[in-house]
Amino acid sequence: MSRLRGQWQRGQETLQAILAVSFMLLPVLLGIVELGGLIHLWIGQESAATAGARAAGERGEDDAFVRARIALSLRASGIDPGRVAIQVAPASARWGQPITVQLVSRRRIAIPFLFSRNVTLTTAAVARAEVDH
Repeated sequence: MSRLRGQWQRGQETLQAILAVSFMLLPVLLGIVELGGLIHLWIGQESAATAGARAAGERGEDDAFVRARIALSLRASGIDPGRVAIQVAPASARWGQPITVQLVSRRRIAIPFLFSRNVTLTTAAVARAEVDH
């Protein structure tokens, strides 16, 4: 009978260890998933800012074509363009002057048992104007 009790206790200890490790690793796993989503958003937003800066440099101004190019690049990355604030400065540039495209988006990060907060991602790209207005 004491032999059965020892085996039962070892089984119980094993189960407790498995549950403890699972509860410790679950937030780590979910944190990795959240970080992956955040990196995906950052890379897509960086690509869209670069594409927008190129288009703004070619045209020398902020217009509907530049914003459409940014929206197209965001959609290609799986990002909703309506959730990204776009700023192009200056609105018009002369040949050789820098023109900056800045994109700002917010995302909520939630890691169970640890924390939940909003993160603001800001990306910017600079190009030189290629036309003279």
